[in-house]
Amino acid sequence: MRKHFRLIPILIGMSVFSAAYSQPLSLSAAIDIGLKNNPGIKAYTQKVNASKGRFLSGVSLPQPELSVTNDYVPQGRNIHNFGEQSVGISQSIEFPITYFFRGSKYSIEREIAENDLVIAKLGVIFNIKKSYFNVLARQEQMKIARENLVIAQDFVKKAEMRYSVGECTNLEKLTAKINYTEVLNAVEIRNNHLSIAIAELNSAMGYGKNDSKIYFLTDELSFVPLDLTPYRLLDISASVNPLLKADKLRVDSYSADKSIAWSSILPNFNLAYFNKQVSDDSKSFYGASISIGIPIWFMLDQSGKIQEASSNLYAAKSDLQTTSNEVYAKTQAAFAEFKHAEKQVLLFINDILPQAEEICRTAAKSYEAGEITYMEYLQAQQTLTGSKGSCVDALLSYNLSIVTIEETIGKTLQ
Repeated sequence: MRKHFRLIPILIGMSVFSAAYSQPLSLSAAIDIGLKNNPGIKAYTQKVNASKGRFLSGVSLPQPELSVTNDYVPQGRNIHNFGEQSVGISQSIEFPITYFFRGSKYSIEREIAENDLVIAKLGVIFNIKKSYFNVLARQEQMKIARENLVIAQDFVKKAEMRYSVGECTNLEKLTAKINYTEVLNAVEIRNNHLSIAIAELNSAMGYGKNDSKIYFLTDELSFVPLDLTPYRLLDISASVNPLLKADKLRVDSYSADKSIAWSSILPNFNLAYFNKQVSDDSKSFYGASISIGIPIWFMLDQSGKIQEASSNLYAAKSDLQTTSNEVYAKTQAAFAEFKHAEKQVLLFINDILPQAEEICRTAAKSYEAGEITYMEYLQAQQTLTGSKGSCVDALLSYNLSIVTIEETIGKTLQ
């Protein structure tokens, strides 16, 4: 039994050591670190830059062609002994409105890349929030487990003292020892859960194996009432939800593709200028030409492009409707979860915890007056610590339900 008691100073010492060498960390600071370190954010940032470059190349003209032609070179003579030499330059140009449609498409693709970056950032923020709240809850659960350990230790000491003077039975003493062992095991389990939660927080902030740190969290797992309604959440989601925006942009992109496909039936132009020099004439001549491409294979190439673009546009509109339906259903479910978690927290704050505290105070007075046994007093204390632990779980569920709502509507509320 004594070796069990020796574990208490060790656990307390580990806690003090961790606190001394841990760094303070607020939720906002954790989010800033995560956004800075996350490799996915960096990748999406580069995709935005790539989309900007794609826009410039998409609206540019094709490369002009420069040609030099030597004609009427006698057989067996050097190519420079030409009869005529023509130097020309030509430029092909699509129908002007095609460049407008293509520019619109690449502008939309840039917006899609920027929106994907927003989605990635929100994902990092929500993941960090969940991890941060989880660490706060695990720390509180660890604190409660240590309080239980102190109570159990005191119970064992008093049971042994009372047994030695014949005031309690051997069964009561054994019960105290078993209870202490169970509480000690609970402390170890809580400590393991806390270590896992800290590792998940480090991972959410983008830290790898060699960068992980121990933090002292400066925020608290608190109850902040929010005045929310499903209609308000749906309105927010309709205006800012990045998933809905992504599908809307894809509809616009395929709409631009359809316009480009229709513009393919319009003629292309080719402009050319040339200068001709005749070897036995001191004069030079110039000329210019313009040619128009005729889409005589409309029923094959252009028709296929139009059909493909129309089908893609219809599919994108269907995807948008599907996403809208999913967001509506998830918002309703997230709000219901939020209200349930809110009721649980209020139940603990207003009823269960005050009653448990009153039971504990009454039991302490009754025990001092000799009206109840120490076992009954211990049960009252354990009822209070159990209620505290359940309250922490309720607070965690409440804060996580808010994060779920934020994920659903695509916007932070706190």
